[in-house]
Amino acid sequence: MKTLLPILLIVAGCFALAGCDESGGGGGFVPTGNILAVAAIPGSNVTIEVGGLVGSVPPGSTIEVTNLESGETETSFGQGDESFPPVTFTGNTGDEFNVVVIDDGSIVEDIVIGVTLLSDSVEQNLAQLGSVPNTIKIRGNRAYVPNGFSDNIQIFDLNQNPPSQVGTIVVPPGSNPYDITFLDDTRAYVPNYSSQSLAIVNVQTRVCEVLIVGTGHSGPIQPCLAVQTIAGNPFEEPAGIAIADGKAFVSNNNLNETFNPAGNGFITVLNTTNNLLVTIINSSGANTGDMEVIGGLLYAVNSGGTLFDPVTFEFSCDANFPPSIDLINTQTNSVVDTIDIPLSAQNPLVCLPNSMAVTDDGFGYLGLGVVGALLKVDLISGDVINGTGNPIVITDTTGLNFTADVAIRGNLLFTTLFNSDQIAVLNTNNDQLDPFPYMAPFPAGIRAFDPNAQLFDGVQSLAIRPGIPGVDFQGPDIFFTTGISEQLGSVDTTLGLE
Repeated sequence: MKTLLPILLIVAGCFALAGCDESGGGGGFVPTGNILAVAAIPGSNVTIEVGGLVGSVPPGSTIEVTNLESGETETSFGQGDESFPPVTFTGNTGDEFNVVVIDDGSIVEDIVIGVTLLSDSVEQNLAQLGSVPNTIKIRGNRAYVPNGFSDNIQIFDLNQNPPSQVGTIVVPPGSNPYDITFLDDTRAYVPNYSSQSLAIVNVQTRVCEVLIVGTGHSGPIQPCLAVQTIAGNPFEEPAGIAIADGKAFVSNNNLNETFNPAGNGFITVLNTTNNLLVTIINSSGANTGDMEVIGGLLYAVNSGGTLFDPVTFEFSCDANFPPSIDLINTQTNSVVDTIDIPLSAQNPLVCLPNSMAVTDDGFGYLGLGVVGALLKVDLISGDVINGTGNPIVITDTTGLNFTADVAIRGNLLFTTLFNSDQIAVLNTNNDQLDPFPYMAPFPAGIRAFDPNAQLFDGVQSLAIRPGIPGVDFQGPDIFFTTGISEQLGSVDTTLGLE
């Protein structure tokens, strides 16, 4: 993920903000100033990491870091990419650190830096959302939030600081709009989870133009301008939508009245030209939800099921409905393969994969609906790299803290932690959690500052703004929603280095 701006090396005489070694120490190395001391939140006796980003020090150099308050000194060494691994201190976020870079016996940089707080890059409560915000999607400079119980989609202008609401699209009462996917710059599809329908909305005029329903639909149509009926029951808890090959693929959870699987899920396929039914694809597993299109294949996540004990108030994985991923040929509309994800007896809460994000080299990372962990699947080979028996642990595999959403840019994955009100970062090159300078999850709600708080915000969905921060836009590059407090928030992952 391009969270930090590309470093511009200017070779025009000798130029550097942090000084210049005229003797050419470090093989002509030019300091960039990207040496940071970082802590998560303000306070005393907190963990502080001091490290160097790519391009900050000469390879093989020695870096001596001293806490000027305590006098403690730690040493690190320059790497081949001109970074240096962070050293760790326990101190006060008001402390200052002296960083001395020595290369070939010469001091090439000698600076004093303060502590950068991850919390300073997070803005909470930017805007009040509607009731039960289900997701957030960004297209261009606009963010779209479908609010389930408010039966609308809020539209925010991200070029304003804070983002300003510039419009609302209303769907029929009782719809529960669950997702939004764009056909083009004008029209978008919105699956309505509760009313078993699909709305086609105009994001320019902010009007619901067409409501697509089955013959058994008896709910309201207005304010949609027209209705189109498909024979039978084409939708059963429609949860997601993907566009490919001139078709709209609508995933259906297919749940019963207790919100447990009524059988396997399915995918409804519509022609985007006339919105007529093309076919129904039966999924290999239950609770079909998130989908990603890669090349000519649609990867559909079958989340499976969980059990809830009303006496103990405990969750467990439902062995009758294990998760899987279906591979669907978008031209033939057929399931060509399935990646099974077996459940693990040793991790009885590691299940219910929901949101999936995919790296450029074809690895799918899946958030989980119960605990703070991720699954990893090689979508090309079909191998489950980190399954339920060996998940990538973000917090733990026993407590409720589900990774509600995941998003990837470059080599960085961002995942929300619903119960602890945080956004964690993972380096997908090596699956390292908390890669420097993101030495801890971003604090994005009440419990991030007070883990024992009874109240929490419920950091739920997130979306990454397209483009390069500081070049294509100014300000934060991640926007998130909270499911409990129903607020819009943001994160500037550049930490102010743009």
